[in-house]
Amino acid sequence: MLPKNRRIPRKMFPFLSNGAKTFKNKLFLLRFVLKERPSHFCFSISKKVARNAVTRNKMRRAGYRLLKKYLSEIKPEVIALFSYRVIPKDDEEIIKNLESILKDSKLTK
Repeated sequence: MLPKNRRIPRKMFPFLSNGAKTFKNKLFLLRFVLKERPSHFCFSISKKVARNAVTRNKMRRAGYRLLKKYLSEIKPEVIALFSYRVIPKDDEEIIKNLESILKDSKLTK
């Protein structure tokens, strides 16, 4: 799990709706903005994707846990929202799609 100071608080969500760059792959929709503040990240799962709250929480926690491996490679000053589009089969699928979307969006150094 990411430390609380690296997660996006509610008051930062408007930054992501106005002028955010968007990228999609099979598993994620990524919206991000480059701001002059420390990097913050968020994972969200719609009720349309996973009806059960337990499933949504497991997916969110898995996303934070696996993103932690890439923090050193991600550019500083990024506010990013990862939104799940489908339920992943396993952690390997999340890792593969996370790597791919970070490369496509050029967020890695």
